[in-house]
Parts: sequence; structure tokens; C-alpha cells
Amino acid sequence: MKNFIKRFLLFCGIYMLVQGFHYTTVLASDNLDKSSAKPTITSTTNLPNTSSNSTDNSSENTLSGQTTSDENTVSTANLSSVQNSSEEKSTDENTVSKVDPTSAQSLSNENDTYDASTSQNTTYNTIIKSSTPTNKSWKIEFNEPVDINSLKDKIKVVDKSNTEIPITLSSADNNKSVIVTPTANYDYDSDYTLTIGEDIVSLYNRKLKNPTVVKFKTVPSIVSIDDINTTINQEDNYSLPTKLSANMSDNSTSSVDVSWDKALSMTSIPGNYVFKGTVEGYSKTVTLQLTINPFVPVQSISNGTRTQSAIGTSLYNYLMNYDNRQSVLERAIELHDGDTSNNCVYFASEALRRAGLTDLPDYVANTLTLTSKLQSMGWQISTDLSMLLPGDICFTTSYGNGPTHAYTFMKWADPNSYDYAYICDNQGYDYGDNAYHIRNIDFETSTKDKLSYFMYLA
Repeated sequence: MKNFIKRFLLFCGIYMLVQGFHYTTVLASDNLDKSSAKPTITSTTNLPNTSSNSTDNSSENTLSGQTTSDENTVSTANLSSVQNSSEEKSTDENTVSKVDPTSAQSLSNENDTYDASTSQNTTYNTIIKSSTPTNKSWKIEFNEPVDINSLKDKIKVVDKSNTEIPITLSSADNNKSVIVTPTANYDYDSDYTLTIGEDIVSLYNRKLKNPTVVKFKTVPSIVSIDDINTTINQEDNYSLPTKLSANMSDNSTSSVDVSWDKALSMTSIPGNYVFKGTVEGYSKTVTLQLTINPFVPVQSISNGTRTQSAIGTSLYNYLMNYDNRQSVLERAIELHDGDTSNNCVYFASEALRRAGLTDLPDYVANTLTLTSKLQSMGWQISTDLSMLLPGDICFTTSYGNGPTHAYTFMKWADPNSYDYAYICDNQGYDYGDNAYHIRNIDFETSTKDKLSYFMYLA
């Protein structure tokens, strides 16, 4: 029994010795690239099952459990202890098979290739990658801890002229990972080589037997981005673009993010507006010139079901002017003795008076009184949204004390839907201080009641 235990312990010691020291360079989807150390490439990001063309029969070359859920693992090296690293090379250790990568930020899937090359007596696995971000960092994972201070001259990045690029090395994962980061961004559209040298030794005195180089090309540079000239009508719905089409140095086009020097808060005031945009990696400024044409008053309003009255048409035309709306709001606050809240009826009534309904008294201050006064002047009540026209006065749900709100209908946000509409009221403080804004119509929200009925002059 004692002899059996001795043989078992000896077997375990020998097995642990021959497992070897290896590493993994991982190619991640963000700014860190990871990879690994067995002559096969696998991916765990829902790629098709692809078997490696190589066969690894040596126990020291076995790598398992090295990939993560969203990474492509490139296995490129066999490793053994320092004592026998120069003699033990299996015949298939240079074989590299390919699975299409899926990391869009760091790889160009259709252009990435892999090969093997030999320098003197040392066999290198070579990985070739395209469309690498200019701020790319590489993460190298080892199966044994390393002394980062010993790696200074053993992990290098050079350009196509073989000029060494300054890099910083930092350790992670209890010294089992090394992150390689350039001190300044790489040049665009340029070739580089990352070398993971043959003399790397773990803290357990085990040496990298089959080192790796990664030849990568950075993303193309931006050659030009066209300036933009856009013309819209007053109160049109328009947003500054968040992405632009850039012409690249490889004759392709790319969608790039843009940041503007100022925001466009509204399209209520006609005029010419200039916005300056900046794009990362592009030294020039992109110019967007926006022209807002002034509103042209309409002569009549009709939807085929009914035609708007002269008062309703005049009200619509008057409220399409931003300065007019602001003036109405100021007067509504004045009529309410300076109170800035609960002024919806003051606002609607004042706008109606300026549109020509001069018999409507200044003291009209609530929805029930406004409804009664309009009825006495021949205005009709309807709930048929198909008849609703710009210039009609709308009233929301009543909870026993009359409708909760009143506003002027301006137009449907979508002509095929009764869900939302552009309206005018005193609640511009909820919409960028613009009395002209979108509101829910045929449904209620947690803060805004739905429409109950509207009124128009027949």
C-alpha cells in the first residue's frame, strides 16, 4: 500500500511538471484584445462549430477553460519547462485553423487571416488582423503568474519600418495577465506588429516555447466629411444628426459619431442657423447650415369632413408665430394676477380674443365657463376626432369639476393616428419653454389626461 501511494504521488508530480506554461491573448469586443496558446482558434459568441485542423497529442500543449463568453480565443503557442523547451517540439505545433471573429470594433471578419512563420530556430505563430482601433490595448493571459518587470524587452510593438512603439505593460489577474497599451494612439491606416517573445519565463521557471506575433493594421483614416445644408419650415420636427457618412482613405465610407457645438432646442423662429460638428479622428470641422423658412399663413383649413371657420383659421395662423404665443402667455399670467400656474383657460381665451373673438370676456378663467361662453356664441361640441381641425379648442377629462385642461389643436403628429398631436397651451414649461408642442390626445398618461371633447364654430 505504501509503495502504491509513493507511485501515485510521483505520477502526480510528473503530470504537473509536463503541463507547461502557456498564455492566452484575448481579442475582446471593447478596447482590450485577448488571445491564447494552442494551435486552434475558437469562439464562444454563437459562431458555427468549426474544428481545428491541428491535432495536439502532447499533454503539455493542452489548453482548456481559457475562453470567456464573448471573446474570440486565438491559440498560438506550445510551452514547456525551461529545462527542455528547446528540444521538445511536436510536428503539428505550427498549425493554425480559423474561425471568423465577431468583434466588430477590433476585427474585419472577412479580412482577418492567420498563418505561421519561422524565424531562425524559433517557430512563431503569426496572427494577421485588420481594422484595429487606433487606441487598441492587448491583454495577454498566462496560465501561470509572471514577473511583469521581466517582460520589458520581451513584449514589443513595432511599425512597418521596424521602429519600436512606446508601450506600457500593466499586470492583472494576480500577475497572470499583462495588458499592452500604446502610450499614444497608433496612426490610422498603418501596419504594426506585436511580438510576444520566446524568452518569457513564469515565476515557476517555465518558459514560453513557441512565441507569437500579431500583425495588425489600424482602421482607415477619415479623408473627408461633406458639409450639410438643410432647409425646413417653421415648427417642422427636426433633430441634428448624431452620425455622419465619412469618406475613408481606403475609398470606403463609414458612419461616424458627431458632436455639435450647440443644441437645436426648437424650430419656432425662422432664420439661418450654423452648427459646427467635431468627429474623433478628423482634424477638420463639419458645418451644418440649417435654414428655417417662416410660416406662411393659410387661407382656409379643411379635412374633407368640415371646413374651419374664419375665427378658427385666424387662431391657427396667429399661434403659429412664436412671438405671438409668448405674448399670449405673458397676458394670461397678467390676467391671473401674476400666477404662472393654472393659466390654460386664460391662455386659450386671450388667443381667441386676438384671433377675432372680441366678445369673450377677460374674466373667463375655468373650463366650464369657457365651454358655456363658446356655446352661447354658436360653438359646437364634438367627440368625433375625424372632424378635429387646427384652430379647434380641446378639453380634457372631467373629474366632477369640469375638464382639467384646455388647449388649441394645431395638427396631428401622424395623420394616420389620433394618439399624438401638436397643440398650443400654457404648459410650455414642460416642453422646452415652447407653447407649441406634442401632447397625447386619445389616451391618458400618468401626468396628462386624454381629450374629452372639442369645440368649433360651425
